Amino acid sequence: MNKKVLAVIKREYVTRVRTKGFIIGTLIFPTILTFLFVGIFLFAKFFRPSTKKYYVIDQTGQIYKDFVNMLSDTLENGEPKYLFFEKKVSAENLDTIIEEYQKLVLEKKIDGYLLIPEDLIDVREVRYAARSVSNFDEQRGFSNALSRIVTNLRLERKGLSPDEIRKEMALGRVRLVSKQVTKEGEIRKSGEGSFILTYILSYLLLILIMVFGQTITRSVIEEKSQRITEMIISSIKPVELMLGKIAGICLLGLTQLFVVGVIILLAVTYGEVLFVRFGVNRPEILNIVRNIEFSPVVFAFMLLFFFMGYIFYASLFAAIGAMVNTEDEGQQFLFPIIILVLIGYFIMFSVAQNPETSTAFWVSLIPCFTPVVMFARIAVTDPSLPKGAFLSIFTMGISTVLLIMLVAKIYRVGILMYGKKPSLKEVFKWIRY
Repeated sequence: MNKKVLAVIKREYVTRVRTKGFIIGTLIFPTILTFLFVGIFLFAKFFRPSTKKYYVIDQTGQIYKDFVNMLSDTLENGEPKYLFFEKKVSAENLDTIIEEYQKLVLEKKIDGYLLIPEDLIDVREVRYAARSVSNFDEQRGFSNALSRIVTNLRLERKGLSPDEIRKEMALGRVRLVSKQVTKEGEIRKSGEGSFILTYILSYLLLILIMVFGQTITRSVIEEKSQRITEMIISSIKPVELMLGKIAGICLLGLTQLFVVGVIILLAVTYGEVLFVRFGVNRPEILNIVRNIEFSPVVFAFMLLFFFMGYIFYASLFAAIGAMVNTEDEGQQFLFPIIILVLIGYFIMFSVAQNPETSTAFWVSLIPCFTPVVMFARIAVTDPSLPKGAFLSIFTMGISTVLLIMLVAKIYRVGILMYGKKPSLKEVFKWIRY
């Protein structure tokens, strides 16, 4: 690597790292991730609903009282979460009364109504009508309460005590404590926590590879369209210019990834405390956050696979930038590459759940999928390394070198070509020059 290449690297890195867009983007990206994975719970706290009013038509005559008792929750301000009003309606007047209730719902005088049929124990269906049915958490609560009541009634029919049966069922529940077997022995590790961390980090790799890869394309097109390239290559070889651009923007991506990675590391370390402070006290969520482990080894592999994945795809992005004259033309060629990256990301979901299968092993050795798929295997099996981890690094390195040699032939001709967009036949001619 000579001084000319270093000068290109410095120019590409320094001119971009000082921009407001890069600084703001580096800080905003973790914020976006936070809103994606935490914002749902925070907004649920800030936008607490007021007391809801429901009419209940209990045709059985024995459900309403227990149903109300089971849903006697209160809001944070101490007011009841629900106000239920039992309505006695005869079968003859049911349709007329339902129409009246529908008008009340539309006029916002009540939030909805429930119709409990007389043969509920047999049909096991209750009619729930409201202005909006998107609150699945509320509907699940209603369904659970009604299910418990019906279960009690069915048990009583058989001469069994519901309380005693539920007590025995509670005592019979088994909690599965997951432990990962390593060479040093067994360690406690949460499957949900590992998968969530892998999902977040793989998504981060995917986004940064595409964002900074397309930066290469825009940079090449910009210099080409402004005829800056002609002056630059008078003092530096085209392949050196291409390598300098790729390396400079790669350092930019590594810088952003390192900063974001440190923020994620801090979030994982102090996540439980932050959740509790913002009022998220659900045990299942806190348990997942508590068991997420972001080790330095996983962090190091994340940086490594970003570096290798970026160099691989950036070479293709550079070739596209050299082939086309405008960004609109470039989009047509960029789409297949983006689809290729997304396919690797979709494969990651299955591989993360079954990282030791032969299919996962072979797919993780395919260079275009290695950065995301192999990293996912490493993240979920940490502290152990999956089979083929170092082999994938070797095959990825060889493939990247061969790809750069191929792309360099396209780049050296393409950056000086203006006018019409070249066909694939012409591109193959450039390769043979």
